[in-house]
Amino acid sequence: MDDFLRHIYTDILDHLEIKDPEYGENLRYAALQYDTLLQTLPPEQASHLRDYQGMTALAGQRKEEAVFRSAFQAGLYLGSLARPPYTRRSL
Repeated sequence: MDDFLRHIYTDILDHLEIKDPEYGENLRYAALQYDTLLQTLPPEQASHLRDYQGMTALAGQRKEEAVFRSAFQAGLYLGSLARPPYTRRSL
């Protein structure tokens, strides 16, 4: 993602508010379950699970960025449709 889009993307994420209380509750519960699972695994398996979790999170982040880029491009395209086309006669 180029610097301009990364700036917009980061700004949107910084101001993102998910007001659904269930969302926060689900995140906390998932973190608790993950921590509990890690504690029950032998160290080597826990390490593999942490690696897997990290790679899954990275893949999810890349997917979110790709969706953002696609939505941004679609917005630019739709915005261009709302403007009248440039013609010499309109000068």
